Amino acid sequence: MNRFRTQQAGGPGARLTLWRPLVISSRIVAAPLSFYRSLTILQLILLGFSLVTLPLFFALATALISVDRLTHQGQQAVLDAVQAIQASRTLMEDVTALERHARQYHVLGDTALLEAYAGRRESLGEALARMYGLELGTPVWEELRLLERREADAFEALKTEAPGSEGVRAVLESFPALNELARGVFQQSTRAVSREVEAMQAQASEVRQELLWQASALIPAVLVLVVVFTVLILRPLRQINRSIHTLGSGRFDRPIRITGPHDLSELGARLDWLRQRLVELEEQKVTFLRHISHELKTPLTNIREGTELLTDRVVGSLTPQQGEIVEIVRDNSVQLQHLIEDLISFSVAHTALPVIESRPIDLDSLITDLVEQHKLAARSKGVQLELGLSGETVNSDREKIRVILDNLLSNAIKFTVENSAVRIQTGKFGEQIFVEISDQGPGIPREERERVFEVFYQGDTGPSGHRGHVRGSGMGLSIAREYARALNGQLQVLDIEWGARLRLLLPRVWLAPPEAAGHDEDPAEVV
Repeated sequence: MNRFRTQQAGGPGARLTLWRPLVISSRIVAAPLSFYRSLTILQLILLGFSLVTLPLFFALATALISVDRLTHQGQQAVLDAVQAIQASRTLMEDVTALERHARQYHVLGDTALLEAYAGRRESLGEALARMYGLELGTPVWEELRLLERREADAFEALKTEAPGSEGVRAVLESFPALNELARGVFQQSTRAVSREVEAMQAQASEVRQELLWQASALIPAVLVLVVVFTVLILRPLRQINRSIHTLGSGRFDRPIRITGPHDLSELGARLDWLRQRLVELEEQKVTFLRHISHELKTPLTNIREGTELLTDRVVGSLTPQQGEIVEIVRDNSVQLQHLIEDLISFSVAHTALPVIESRPIDLDSLITDLVEQHKLAARSKGVQLELGLSGETVNSDREKIRVILDNLLSNAIKFTVENSAVRIQTGKFGEQIFVEISDQGPGIPREERERVFEVFYQGDTGPSGHRGHVRGSGMGLSIAREYARALNGQLQVLDIEWGARLRLLLPRVWLAPPEAAGHDEDPAEVV
């Protein structure tokens, strides 16, 4: 026993014993897989239809054959029953007629009556022949032979004995027994027909039971085939669907591989080529944005340094008109710097996999810091910043939440009317927390609520409800949406009686999304 265990555990025989079944089973599994992958989706569908309909055709053919056999046997049984009844009745009539001719011959002694008797015997022979040809059973045949033999003896006696003799009288006394035999044959024939009918009923019941068993076996088999081929057909299609959603969500780091019919596998290879191409284009786009941003920063720095020198009167005093021009240049350089920073943030937000640094965040502290940063802009318009904070905390990326709220708050201050209020409120919905920012500006028209999150989109209504203002980059809400999506959250436009009301919904604890998960719905949901 110990030697056996040692060999199984570590000896050369162990490798052979353990690996051989694995190799054989892997070959058994690989054969149908290779056949499955060699098919096209059309061939797979046709094969599925064929295998599903084959048991149904088999059941239909079996039912037709069984019904045809039963019909043929039923027709034959009915024909045999009719012939048996007709022949037995003819037999009884012939025996009665023979008795009548015999008695008349005994009384009258006319040879014509003997000839009539002989003619009637031919009819009796035909009836006996018909009954011999039917499957009536041994008892009936024995009675028929006994009847035939006694009638033959009676006829011989009639031919040899003189009319009115004792021999003829003895023949006449035997006819009641012949009639009794004929009636017995008729009854036996009727019972034989009844037995045949019962046998047919039993056979019909057996056929019905057999068909029921076939149906009970074939229906689950057909359902299993339907399920198997549905899975085989839908599985690669779902893989393609998930791959397209993955590409649409900007996740280009996972290779696309479709397992299934070879035409769908080729489609998966094309999708993977598209993924690689999109990665290249994404890298080119990010490189271009970073390069152009860097190139713009250098002259912009020089412009800002020059305007600061002029503003500080380092190079000499300026006239009021010159000072106004310098202020205009300075303000536009600051705005240009913000646009460049938005461009850089936009390129980072649209990379394939934004980096999430999740840690506990005190929303009250974060929102208070943002309010301090925007106090000057709010004070210049006479806007009151109202806080309704509920002390919420969240495990997520602080910088991305700050960028989202910064964009929402700056937009609210920009678009609200002068001497109004902007309200910031926090709260929770179950396992989610929310931050709502509402203003008293012109609001977002319902027809534009689905477009305000598009890249570079700018509405028609300007700050404080006026047109002709200096427009922004149109990327702020798009960046906010991308960051909300990266944090598994939603950015919503809510209904409000006056102004605009935007809500950021975030899970209390950020979790990395599943690898194959795609975004079926846009997080920028309009409520």
